[in-house]
Parts: sequence; structure tokens; C-alpha cells
Amino acid sequence: MRTLLLAAAAGLSFAAVTPALAHNHNAINSVVRLNNFDYGGSSQGDRLSWDLDALIGTYDHRLLFRTEGEQIRGQTEKAEIQLFYNRPISEFWDVNVGWRRDFFRTNRNYGAVGFRGIAPYFVEVEATAYVSEEGVLSGRLELSADLLVARSIFNDNGPGLYLKPAIELNASAGSDRELEIRRGLTDMDLSLQLRYEFTPQIAPYVQVGWERQLGETANVARASGERISNSYAVIGIRSLF
Repeated sequence: MRTLLLAAAAGLSFAAVTPALAHNHNAINSVVRLNNFDYGGSSQGDRLSWDLDALIGTYDHRLLFRTEGEQIRGQTEKAEIQLFYNRPISEFWDVNVGWRRDFFRTNRNYGAVGFRGIAPYFVEVEATAYVSEEGVLSGRLELSADLLVARSIFNDNGPGLYLKPAIELNASAGSDRELEIRRGLTDMDLSLQLRYEFTPQIAPYVQVGWERQLGETANVARASGERISNSYAVIGIRSLF
């Protein structure tokens, strides 16, 4: 059970933890999960997004690579990579320490520290604090939950239909004029995903969502003639390697 919980806390499918990892803490294992790769329409035009994790290491010491981004009408709206040292600190929680690099508007590096895990009622939580090379402190909070809607009556471990509500909030403790970010809550993303998991390795989905800039950051964007919100509906695939 501890192995399964740590796998979920690391944001990975239960199937990602092999028997070798469960019985030998020194065994080196790896897994790649495509959290989402989708395409569809939005109020601002065609939308493409991706989110991928790769994890390698032993049971207690792991290297976590992440990349995520979004394009609207073929133009990159956001793109980033993150590299963390990942270590379990309890049965339910991991700590991440590392680096993030953004590739939107300007290339920007950040130091990062955070945690991820499973809260009561199986809510997945990830909270990360960042310090940019300009000295600006910011933070990100992500909450989500996988709700089982239906499963095959012939096999308790067979295909299943899941509903996943999720929210992401970003905030900044200071202003970054080059990135047009102001102090306070800067943006949010609400989404609802319905996926059919044939196996942990193959899970197509449909998803709707709403993104919006907030506070003074939204005021700056509005004054520049930019739209501050975007709603979308997409289809995509989630996969585990």
C-alpha cells in the first residue's frame, strides 16, 4: 500500500511502481507519463497543449523532469521545463527541489521548491514556490481528483470511466514588468476532464476548461488590448510508458 500511495504522490500511475521497486529500494526504475496531449477549439482559436512527466531513480532518490505548454493559433502562449530532485518524506507526500525555465516572452530561470501528494478524499495536491533570476518570488497551487464514474462489470481491474476536476492558481509576491506580471494572484485555470482508461497505458479523453488572468495582471493585459480569458474544449490522450 505504501508503494501505491507514493506512486500517486509522485503524480504517477499505480502501475508505474514495479515489484522490484517495492522490494528493493536501491533498484533503479523509470517511467514516463503523458499527462495530457490534446487539441481542440477555444474562444481565442485552435488550441494545442501538452504536459509530460519523466521519473527515474531509486525508491528514495529520484530525478523528475516535467514539460508543459500551450499554443493558440500556432503561437506559443506558455512553455516551460522543470527538473527536480524528488524524495518521499512520508507515506503520502514527496518533496521537490530544482529548477524551472520558461520559454514565453522571454527565457527566464527559476529556483524551485515544493511538495506533492495526496490529501484526504484522494485529492492530489502540488504546491511549488519559485524565485526567478530577477529575484521575484511566485507560487503555484494545483489541485485535482480522479473520480471513478463506471468500471467494467466483468473485471474490477478492467477499463474504467473517470471524471477529473482540476484547478491551477498562480500568484506573485512582486512585479515582473518584462513578463507583464503584477503582484497578487496572476491567473487561474479550471478544467473538467472525462477519460476512458482502457488500460493505465491508454486513456483517451475529452476536456473543457476556462483560463483567466487575475488582479492587476489582468488589468495590464486588458490595457494592452489582450484578452484576459479563454474557454476551450479539446480531445486528447493520456498515456504511460
